[in-house]
Amino acid sequence: MNASESLVRQDVAGEGPHAAAGVPWLLITAAGLILAFLLAPWPLSHKAHAMLHGLCAQRPSHSFALGGQPLPFDARMTGIYGGFAMSTLYLIGRGRFRAFRFPAPGVAILLGAFVAVLAADGMNAFLVDIGRNPLYEPDNLIRLATGLLTGISLAVGLCYMTATTLWRRGDWSRRTVTGFGEVLLLVVAQAPFAVAVASGAGWLWTPVALVLVGSAAAVVGSIVLNASVLMMGRDRSFSGYRQVQGPAAVALVAGVVFMAGVAAGRFWLEHRYGLKTLP
Repeated sequence: MNASESLVRQDVAGEGPHAAAGVPWLLITAAGLILAFLLAPWPLSHKAHAMLHGLCAQRPSHSFALGGQPLPFDARMTGIYGGFAMSTLYLIGRGRFRAFRFPAPGVAILLGAFVAVLAADGMNAFLVDIGRNPLYEPDNLIRLATGLLTGISLAVGLCYMTATTLWRRGDWSRRTVTGFGEVLLLVVAQAPFAVAVASGAGWLWTPVALVLVGSAAAVVGSIVLNASVLMMGRDRSFSGYRQVQGPAAVALVAGVVFMAGVAAGRFWLEHRYGLKTLP
């Protein structure tokens, strides 16, 4: 092993010369937030809907129900954040949060097409909302499917952005997604979540809702982390995961506070104008 490879491996482990103390602040913070959420003295369904209220319209007619209880996101958002969660787990397992190479042009176009398909389905549904004839009848399964595809694109985009924003030394030998075959694997990986959502099984409501709440917090927290690192001029300054623990924990808390603040603002507006607040 040459000196360069040794430094990269040390950086990945957070054991290089600039590594911070190994306190798992992100894990501790995430566990604390989960515990606080679960122990808050309200029904879980109300807590989940309230936490995500600022991010989604939560229309029952546009939402899947498990055991008769609507999920806290509508079908399209359920797909986006569920797809993000499943794809991120895959990318973490494959070590892609160190990859510095953008997906190949054809793969990037395909990932962009996933988002375009969701936009087209949304426009088709909008035609119904304004009393026009749609190209096809909107359906929650289509909303879920296009959302899952967009969730894949969101996960890949955030993975690449996070890697190239944080790391002083990244892995230039790997792309965030290696090719069309891996995109297909990511699509197939959505199947368990899609089946769970479409099953209608009441016992699945709690795990699916917790995945959605956690995924939303992860997305917003990741955006906060990247934005704050860039604004502070600390991009490409982190050597290993241990160094990121503190900033990531603060960003996660800030993301949750942001979500709660947006939800509170929406609740206030709905109360002010006499609108229904929970499905």
